[in-house]
Amino acid sequence: MRLFLAIELPPKVKVELEKQIQDIRREYANYNWIPKENFHITLLFFGDIESKEEVERLKNKIEAAIYDVNSFIMYSYGADLFINNKILLYIYFRREKIIEELVTKIKNNLQIEDQVKFVPHLSIARTRVPSKQQYLHLKKKLQKLNIDIDFAVTKIHLFQSILEGQKPIYKKISSFPLLIPLRSH
Repeated sequence: MRLFLAIELPPKVKVELEKQIQDIRREYANYNWIPKENFHITLLFFGDIESKEEVERLKNKIEAAIYDVNSFIMYSYGADLFINNKILLYIYFRREKIIEELVTKIKNNLQIEDQVKFVPHLSIARTRVPSKQQYLHLKKKLQKLNIDIDFAVTKIHLFQSILEGQKPIYKKISSFPLLIPLRSH
């Protein structure tokens, strides 16, 4: 089972985000656009985990790591692209200390020792690397894109990524609620 831990966007936010990217999506229709059902913010990717016991152990360690973490709000910050061997278009979010602490607590509890800095982002499309001119044009377009979404994160989810055909299917394996902070009057 290919597993990852993620924040799922509420259905209304997925619809709103889809509206906000529809023009650029039409303009670059040949890109591999991620369907709104699959919109999420990956916290950690675990890769292949085979045994049920290992999955249960993983779930228990996640639960233990986040038992005292409060719910929080995610605020979009804009759109950009990242080049590796392909181009990834993504929405990035305001960096909040609470989300960085959440990821760090989980990594520590699972004894994951990587130095990768967590940057909250949501992938919206992939494509092959274009020419430098196309790249610069796309980068400008993304900078002008007005992305304005925010939502409360009250739980995180363990998903299984099932590769069927071109698009993966994400199946929710488990959910982990965050604390609802008490409001003082």
